[in-house]
Amino acid sequence: MGIPVHIVSGFLGTGKTTALGARLEQLRAERVAVIVNDFGEAGLDEAALERSEPFRITNIPGGCVCCTAPEGFLQALTALLEQGVDRLLIEPTGLARPQDLVDTIRRGPHRDQLELQPVIVLLDPARLEREPTDEAAVVQQQIDAADVLVVNRCDLATASDLALARRRLDALWPQPLAIHWTQHARIPEALWSWPAAGANARGSHPEHAAAHDHAAEEHPHAESGPPRSTLGHTAASRRWPAAEVFSRSRLLALLERLRLGEAGARAVRFKGIFRSQEGWLRLELAGDRLHESLSAFRRDSRADAIFATESERPAEIAMDWLEAARLGPEELAALAHQVEIAAPDGTLRSVDRGWLAALPEGVADVSALFPKREGSAARISRVFEGLGLAKSGQAVVCAADGFASEPVAVEALCEGVLVHSIGEAPLSERQGGPFRLLLPEGVRGAPAGCANVKGVVRIVLRDS
Repeated sequence: MGIPVHIVSGFLGTGKTTALGARLEQLRAERVAVIVNDFGEAGLDEAALERSEPFRITNIPGGCVCCTAPEGFLQALTALLEQGVDRLLIEPTGLARPQDLVDTIRRGPHRDQLELQPVIVLLDPARLEREPTDEAAVVQQQIDAADVLVVNRCDLATASDLALARRRLDALWPQPLAIHWTQHARIPEALWSWPAAGANARGSHPEHAAAHDHAAEEHPHAESGPPRSTLGHTAASRRWPAAEVFSRSRLLALLERLRLGEAGARAVRFKGIFRSQEGWLRLELAGDRLHESLSAFRRDSRADAIFATESERPAEIAMDWLEAARLGPEELAALAHQVEIAAPDGTLRSVDRGWLAALPEGVADVSALFPKREGSAARISRVFEGLGLAKSGQAVVCAADGFASEPVAVEALCEGVLVHSIGEAPLSERQGGPFRLLLPEGVRGAPAGCANVKGVVRIVLRDS
């Protein structure tokens, strides 16, 4: 059992600091460390929590620990672990995407020492936007990343606000482990940890009647039950631990087979979230059409399928195909020794350390461009030129462990470098190798979390 890590997220003003302060009062018998990420420089959240000392509080101001300041977060985390703590609480800025912080912890040097607990996201029902806005997009990403949703400030919301929130949250797939309706950011102690096997979580709002059986939701090794047949249809579900990585191309191929009925019956509905080598993907088959998008969900990979038959055989075949879409340890290890560039038309090109080192205008020592970094690098612009690739469109940068960046403009990507060597030797895994992407700060068109990607194995190019 590692050190429990609690991420408490939510948009600006939803009550994160209040929730943390109450939780600290409950944990006075433990050595608890708190990492607060004020987007501004004033450190107001840190000041609000100081009354709860003697807990150790570290503030990372002026940037988001999920994107523009991940190195500061890892440095703070290292310092706290060296001092010895029993538990860690993290309050990212209200503009943060909690899934990026989950990825940072899972990929970081201390991952074996830490035990991520349910991501708690606070929500203000009075501020749920009915129309798309920048704020609404951030809030939706936070909702999708939540393991536990806390609908706070219910006493200040109107009946219309609460009704809208109920409709939005009831429609979520996957459902969070729990939806707790409250005021003054009061969160039951049980929601701070993963539910025990067989435990139930029930929405606490008097009108929220849905109960969610979480015997199969136990983190992180939930399994599936047998196919279920009724009314001329058969449904099947399966889940995999978050550590499993799937092949995107295999997933898309099997979904096409399900759409055509090659399993023995046509899939009339399929929903899945998968950790692929090209990022966390949401795949849906409905109305004979496949829909693909990026997902903020991080709890596990999972699939639900419905077939137009009462025979269980098509569902069993589909689940076998999904199992075969996983990447094995040998496949993942093989990917780590080359960088594969996938063009929009599906053409694949692979380059190795020798090819990168031979490119013109190589960087002999990246420390001149990126302080505190070392090694030799190839300019990504020269990679594109050497492969005859257009410097347009978008790209997703993928790592050997299944991490993938948000789409980045190729023009911005070409401002960066791929570090490949230390002296005459390959860049070690400890240093982020065998290949590491570095982008200068402030590059226009570069998304959060893309400035520093360790273990790069694939760059997927997409048309704009």
